[in-house]
Amino acid sequence: MKKPSGEPKGGAREERSRARAGTARDGEAAALFARWAWAIVALLVLVFFYPIVFGKVFLTPDSVAPAGFARVALDAWQHRHVYALWNPYHFLGMPSFGSLTFVPYVYPLDVVFGFLNKTLHFPDLTWLLAHYLLLALSMFALLRALGASPEGATLGAVVLALTPNLVAVGVFGHGSQIMTAAYLPLLLLLLDRFARRGSLLALSAFALAAALQLLRGHVQIVFYSWLALLGHAVHLAVTGLREGRKGEGARAVLGLGAGLLLAFGMSAFLYLPTHEYSKLSVRGGGEGGGAGLTYATSWSFDPREILTFVIPSMFGFGGSTYWGSMPFTDYPNYMGIVALALAIYGALRWRGSVRWYLLALAGFALLMSFGKHFQPLYSLLYYHLPFFNKFRVPVMVLVLVQFATAALAAFGLTRALERPATAKEKDRDPGAPWIRAAWISAASGIAVVALLHAASGALVSGATRARPHFTADLARQALDMASLDAIKSGLLLGLGLLFIGFARRGKIRRTAAAIAVLAVVAVDLWTVDRKIMDPQLGSPEDYAGYFMETPEVTFLKSDSTLFRVYPLQWNDSRLAAYGIASVLGYHPAKPKLYQALADTAGIMSSMEMLRFLNVKYVLLDGKLPPSTPGVVLRHEGDINVYEIEGVLPRAYVVHRLKPVRDDAVALATIRTNGFNPAREALWTGNEPLPPMAEPAERDSVRVLRYDFNEAEFMVVTQAPGLFVLADQYDPDWQAAVDGKPATIHRVNYLMRGVLVEPGAHGIQFRYEPRALRTGIRISGASLLVTVLIAGAGLFQRRRRPPGPERTEPAGASA
Repeated sequence: MKKPSGEPKGGAREERSRARAGTARDGEAAALFARWAWAIVALLVLVFFYPIVFGKVFLTPDSVAPAGFARVALDAWQHRHVYALWNPYHFLGMPSFGSLTFVPYVYPLDVVFGFLNKTLHFPDLTWLLAHYLLLALSMFALLRALGASPEGATLGAVVLALTPNLVAVGVFGHGSQIMTAAYLPLLLLLLDRFARRGSLLALSAFALAAALQLLRGHVQIVFYSWLALLGHAVHLAVTGLREGRKGEGARAVLGLGAGLLLAFGMSAFLYLPTHEYSKLSVRGGGEGGGAGLTYATSWSFDPREILTFVIPSMFGFGGSTYWGSMPFTDYPNYMGIVALALAIYGALRWRGSVRWYLLALAGFALLMSFGKHFQPLYSLLYYHLPFFNKFRVPVMVLVLVQFATAALAAFGLTRALERPATAKEKDRDPGAPWIRAAWISAASGIAVVALLHAASGALVSGATRARPHFTADLARQALDMASLDAIKSGLLLGLGLLFIGFARRGKIRRTAAAIAVLAVVAVDLWTVDRKIMDPQLGSPEDYAGYFMETPEVTFLKSDSTLFRVYPLQWNDSRLAAYGIASVLGYHPAKPKLYQALADTAGIMSSMEMLRFLNVKYVLLDGKLPPSTPGVVLRHEGDINVYEIEGVLPRAYVVHRLKPVRDDAVALATIRTNGFNPAREALWTGNEPLPPMAEPAERDSVRVLRYDFNEAEFMVVTQAPGLFVLADQYDPDWQAAVDGKPATIHRVNYLMRGVLVEPGAHGIQFRYEPRALRTGIRISGASLLVTVLIAGAGLFQRRRRPPGPERTEPAGASA
């Protein structure tokens, strides 16, 4: 029987109807996802950091080490209204404000977080969680503005916020690093908005956000962020010229310059003192006034470790299992295998010009991170790029690679889940390449494991040669970890590609596929990040227990004189919490004079050197040999305290000066047995020697006051002499004798000296950073200008009718 001619037509209509219904349902699901995407981003971040939400803290050495001085300085502010600009408890003293060691309330949001913690009893690490949320949500907004789909933008935001490197810096006590990095997407968004719309409100918000980023105090991350901003401004300018939107490019460049100038002005009260201190630190003591090139490149990213982008444990995970070329590290620079694959796809298939900017940014940052492994580029930047020679740890610039990878992954997912646009695309199976790639990925993971085990002998041998302390057992442990990671990477990548393939075939809804891929990415990053976070978690009570007063601290507090200690077997700032000064300390930019003395003369090279530096006690968890001369055991316990006999006081008077030609001679003289600091002081420079005479009776020096920013002494002497204060010299210290200004001379290479006449005299020292006063004036004026621009922006918005909002940057169309 002949088939009715209308039957196939009806079947086709039904098929088209079902397709339209499926498309409509897909559209509804996509609209629902778009409406709640920001909430999904926030929820994932909160769930991921749930230990912080429920009050846990991190107990890593770098988390607790700086807290000793912070505790005693905060106590001074809260109870005596003394803001500690100087830290007398580490090294021989150093600026605490100018070195960014202690800058509370400089960052305006500190006030908000303090209120949340103390008044509303929010968790201790609310400040850290808030900045991860800022990073994720501003990244989402930026990616949407640049044309990514809601699903793609969600993926990119989550990838960036959960990148192991950015999680690790929060865990390991480098909170200012993640807090500073959190502003990068927001700054790019505001700059882009000003360039596209010319909104003065956007310009003022950009300036304010850049100022907040600066006030977080991580100068190196600020520098890298501003390089990214410069790159984006150039990208907008070039694209605008090419596509006939010259005004957009001009606004990008002018907005960048004006906004960053205002931002620096608003933060000048912090950065002018910081700049002044950098000249006096090891960061200003190398070639061209920066950190020495060898020192600056000590944490360079070895190109071989790019393998950790795919297999996180390829060079050991970190800590004791790490066998790469950096001195040490606690984590791999992994970004997620699915995210990396989508980023590569986005770089190849995204139609917008922004991909070229992101590729250039990632490529340049990666080459820069190689440091000493790509010396021509790093040396060029080191010697010719302003301020670049102040920085060390080149691997830190990988934050830009991680940002660009997250953004490209967002564009990759957006493209991967787009519907076929042409009849040719619709006719062929659009999911087949993805499904084939999924099976290949899973098989590749197994193949990599086989290769690793086939080469295990060479890998173990190479690891033990690379690091002398690295045992064969540790190398085999690292190899086993790499094998597990290879299998995991292959399976997760295969699973992610499979979901995309099914979506492109129409087997599952595209929104469902996006959620599935997002889940795979979250699991991928979660498995790595948990290894970083979980071992370091503790309770606030554990943190407080770190500062419990121990018997040796009680003993040291009973000594009311001014003295320093030498903790022989450890170096942290816990003792500073009790007002106990140490000759040691930790800071990435130590005082230059102190470090030169330590390197050349050797601070701990002899008992005579310790006596010279007012080190009265040596602390260790064992015992010195009974025959050790010049020390007496004063306290016995878990930590034993030995007193050094004959230690020089913190302040004293000498009546003989020994001229030395320069600092090199001074350092050499300090090492000789012929130098007697109890009776003479080294006088450096071309100034004529002032008259001196030996007194008939012993001098008297009494400490009247010794605080963070000031000190006062009463001196009685019968002959002209030099009052020596065994504290670090700094040009911002001012002195007065009997209320009259007096010159502070740098004596004994790094100490302070004031000339005194016969009689009884009051000598006052006050720390008054001149750059701070200048900076406050500049900051006030810059803030006023920013407020005026914001006011003009409000007026502009009221007068200007709302125009069409372009959601894609220049060149984002096909």
